[in-house]
Amino acid sequence: MDQKMARVDISLIVRDKSARIKKGRCVYIIASQDFPKGPGNPISGREEAEDTTPHRLVMLGLIAALKRIRRPSLLTIHTTCRYLINGHKNLNVWKTNGWKRSGDRELKNADLWQEIDKRLSGHAVRFQTEF
Repeated sequence: MDQKMARVDISLIVRDKSARIKKGRCVYIIASQDFPKGPGNPISGREEAEDTTPHRLVMLGLIAALKRIRRPSLLTIHTTCRYLINGHKNLNVWKTNGWKRSGDRELKNADLWQEIDKRLSGHAVRFQTEF
């Protein structure tokens, strides 16, 4: 039986854009017109971290949101984080290179990129840049 993929929007919100964050939070909102309980029932949550960067914080927020999506879906990820958007485009190259950048250079946040890659498996993904 062929099931239609649910269309799911994930919004990621990080307010602190400092280079280093002593204690930060990424809020995520998951919404879909195709949820089994019907539209208008968004799911929200947050991921908190200490002594981190905005990039890691938004990645942690995305991972937390993806853990709540249990079936393959067409995901639209809304974010202001170009690091996340650009990194997603390079996932296959990094994976092929053993989670390193070209020239055998270290990949920052490799642990989180690997987790994101694992969690996005089975989903169709697109990004929407928010300003």
